[in-house]
Amino acid sequence: MNVAVELNEVSRRYTRRGTLALNSVSLAVPAGTFVAVMGRTGSGKSTLLQCAAGLDRPTSGTVRLAGQNITRMRERALTRLRRERIGFVFQSYNLLSELTVGQNVRLPGQLGAPRTRGVDDVLEAVGLAGLGRRPVGELSGGQRQRVALARALITSPAVIFADEPTGALDPTTGAQVLRLLRDAVDRDGVTVVMVTHDPVAAAWSDRLVLLRDGTVAADDPTPDAAAVAQRLAGVAA
Repeated sequence: MNVAVELNEVSRRYTRRGTLALNSVSLAVPAGTFVAVMGRTGSGKSTLLQCAAGLDRPTSGTVRLAGQNITRMRERALTRLRRERIGFVFQSYNLLSELTVGQNVRLPGQLGAPRTRGVDDVLEAVGLAGLGRRPVGELSGGQRQRVALARALITSPAVIFADEPTGALDPTTGAQVLRLLRDAVDRDGVTVVMVTHDPVAAAWSDRLVLLRDGTVAADDPTPDAAAVAQRLAGVAA
């Protein structure tokens, strides 16, 4: 089994006697899998994503990402790995509003990432064909999230980390973005690790990981949205 993301006994404490955000978390995500991570506020969801993506370093334990042990990787090499093999989609889009759609999508290449797909290709894939010259500031929230996804896809990443990608969107627009993530997994073999609070969003995934107080409370195939909500309520109690 080709594992795209692997955490082995990962703990993260932010101060010597402070909050233990993650407590000996072990998790293996096979390549080409869509995983949803859920839990109540403070359960460790965002910390898990940040450690898995190399945006934060664990206090103890090891993290392997896209086949490489990143736990003690030098910052320059880690930045290169994220730039070349990893995509990010955030709730706040993280776009430059003064640039056009196409300019935002090209940013990874301008920062040194290999551009394996054309701008027009990825814009068409996310339903924004013909909008490359449109200023991002003129777009709706759903369109901006699609630009963010196109930017993530242009390097043909091994893994996309998505942090509440539908949190600022209405249900219909959110479903369109989730369909694009689902297509990236099914069509292109991308691995998606998504943090969400929304059972409907989580129901698009293959696996559901539930966190409670910094530990993995459950890791199972994803049921339907109603069952996701029930399981989430169980760990949040």
